[in-house]
Amino acid sequence: MPSNEHKKALRIALTIATCMLSAKLLNFNSPVYLALYPTITLTRGVSFSWRALISTFTPVLLASFCAVIVAESFRQHPFVIWTISLFYIDFLCRRADTPIKRAKLLLPCFSWILVVIYASHSDKPLFGLLRETALSMVITCIVIRGYLWIFNEAVQSAAPRIIPAQPVSAASRGTALLLIGSGLAILMIIDLLSAMFCMVPIIAAATQVNREQFVTTVRLRFMTQVGGCALAVIFSLLFAHQQTTILAYAVALVGLIYALARLFTQAEGLKRDIHADGLLATLLPIQLYLAHNNLALERTFLRAWELTITLFVLFVLHQLSSTRQKEPCHAQPPR
Repeated sequence: MPSNEHKKALRIALTIATCMLSAKLLNFNSPVYLALYPTITLTRGVSFSWRALISTFTPVLLASFCAVIVAESFRQHPFVIWTISLFYIDFLCRRADTPIKRAKLLLPCFSWILVVIYASHSDKPLFGLLRETALSMVITCIVIRGYLWIFNEAVQSAAPRIIPAQPVSAASRGTALLLIGSGLAILMIIDLLSAMFCMVPIIAAATQVNREQFVTTVRLRFMTQVGGCALAVIFSLLFAHQQTTILAYAVALVGLIYALARLFTQAEGLKRDIHADGLLATLLPIQLYLAHNNLALERTFLRAWELTITLFVLFVLHQLSSTRQKEPCHAQPPR
């Protein structure tokens, strides 16, 4: 029903906008969590019961906590931190033998990487970051449940689906370690925090089990990430130095999210995934730029450029490997 789609899109828009504005009003040092968590939960989640929300965020919180312990314990030994990170990434990849598990891998893996990169270029205690992470999860859950109650929507339990497990091959695990580990090493060496979110498409592509899914993911992320950054630039230009006017900013933010969420609710299949990724790619740079008054607009342009280069490199690697695999073997016949 169109009315149901309108109602769902409005609920998504109000939920995400409320979370994003909460980070601004509470003056979070890392406001991006309150754009990342609600957007992924609402576009990827099946059930929004308390049990489902807790099961979604518990691995993320544990990953952040363990990453803080590792980073604080070995702050003077970055190679040790990087090696432990590889073991953790391999642990996640080895367990991701179904599409649902691969989708749930993104947030814990990225949360670990975010803490490690932040620790590599900051002398500040990491427990403040962990506190904001946990608080962002609590706010996200409360806001999601609150708007479900306001819109009088029944909480549907996720129906159990039996999906045959596909064992993760050593080659797939090696590819994931190579791509994610290389990206992590570069960002630990180079102080370029704006490139941190380039790891999101790398994680999504590296954890695919075959070449077709790999290239499809890269092409999808290329369209959504770069296009989302372009849309965020336009929105940021319209509100340059005006983001302190909370009411106008809130109305415009709700309108933007509603327009994108309406496309998401009306789509199905691959188009639904495209609109979900586009929504996330648009809101992350907006939250990174407009949540603080001291950030420059060129950060958003820089993020779009970094994402373009990252996805181009992934696509070239795929093309080279697939071309090499398709080369015929010209064996000399025996004389």
